[in-house]
Amino acid sequence: MTDERQHLTRRTVLAGLGTVGVAAAGAGLGTTALFNDREGFSENLLTAGSLDLLLDYKATYDGPNGVEILGQRPTPDEEQAWEDQFGEGSEIDYCSDDGKAMLINGDEIPVFDLDDVKPGDSGEVTVSLHICDNPAWVTMSGELVENAENGQTEPELADEGEDTDGVGELADAIQVTMWYDPDCNNVLDEDEVVIFEGSMTDAFAALEAGIGLDGDASTPEFDPVPGASTYCIGFYWELPIDVGNEVQTDSVKFDLTFDAEQSRHNPVVTTSQGEGFEPFQKSSFARARYGGVNTWELAVGTAPGNADEADYTWTSGATVPFTYEYDGAGSAAFSVDGVTVSDSIPAPAGRFAFVGKADEATVTVDNLALNVGGDSIGLVGPNTMTASNDDDGTDRDIQHLVVNTSAAQVSGPFTVTGDLTGTVQGDYDSSAEEGVALDLAFE
Repeated sequence: MTDERQHLTRRTVLAGLGTVGVAAAGAGLGTTALFNDREGFSENLLTAGSLDLLLDYKATYDGPNGVEILGQRPTPDEEQAWEDQFGEGSEIDYCSDDGKAMLINGDEIPVFDLDDVKPGDSGEVTVSLHICDNPAWVTMSGELVENAENGQTEPELADEGEDTDGVGELADAIQVTMWYDPDCNNVLDEDEVVIFEGSMTDAFAALEAGIGLDGDASTPEFDPVPGASTYCIGFYWELPIDVGNEVQTDSVKFDLTFDAEQSRHNPVVTTSQGEGFEPFQKSSFARARYGGVNTWELAVGTAPGNADEADYTWTSGATVPFTYEYDGAGSAAFSVDGVTVSDSIPAPAGRFAFVGKADEATVTVDNLALNVGGDSIGLVGPNTMTASNDDDGTDRDIQHLVVNTSAAQVSGPFTVTGDLTGTVQGDYDSSAEEGVALDLAFE
């Protein structure tokens, strides 16, 4: 973990507010000859609440010596000292001063540091999150810091050919599973909910965008993590037994980070990423697509061919702002870099999605923000989406990002803003109307 990523600024500020004293008293008036009385409320006290996120973990490695513990907090000695003080079988109060002293509180601790991983090896870490005091929205994020080739052995050269970019194949080969582990037992049990399964490369692509963690994965609603609670996430990796020599000497290095933000007075909307078109029937759309040399075509309305359209001059690789605004009375406006189209649409009925399409090109949306009825709404989960393709095949890369708004949130006025970047490659087919495009699709 890095201190830079796990700054937990919001909870630190809250914890540092201290106390605020408010006293009410009146000025004394009167003389000894007049009846008088004084009533009041004195020594009033308002104390700021707090939000403190702390972590403990237990990491294991299944290698040449079988399953062994790589590290854990609290340590066995710390757990024994607690029992010696408070009695055998006493549960540790992690939000007490003594309990907090055993946990990770912004420290940088390498959970895995292995230098001889072989096919068939695996490892697991269960991270326990302790939200002291107030409930919070929690986001899990991460970064693949290194994916290095580290030279090539003779068998590796024979399997993959000469390396030209210094990027290793180990992250593509390692398989990762992340899940909600409510019993905190370091094992994916049959009834537990999987958050992600796939390669380490894809895992950290998802983590880089951020994964919102459901405080109660057993219900369909997305909940904050309760205050004064313990909450566990499992992270398992495995290098398959049948992996080839192409991973020899390769290395990967990664960070995992957890951020917490108070949930009270802080409504949020979750987001989710996926491949392909939006997973719902759309009632209206907005679009920005490459329409020729230095030209974007914009549209908004109920369907292509029945929409307001406009063009504006565009530069490949430039990042420009966009805004989509619905007035709550049947009119939508879509602006890209100051050029605006507008049309009448039916009121959205729920979710909306960003859909990126790219062939010999890349389109990226980031810095998303949502405002509903004049109030900023937090987005829990990914707030960026990229579609990119660089091959000579006929298929486009199509990716979507769903914003899980409710019908009530989008039936009235709302605004979506962000940044759009479109880049075409030298072999891009300029006759392709949607070789690079961004759609907003509304349920």
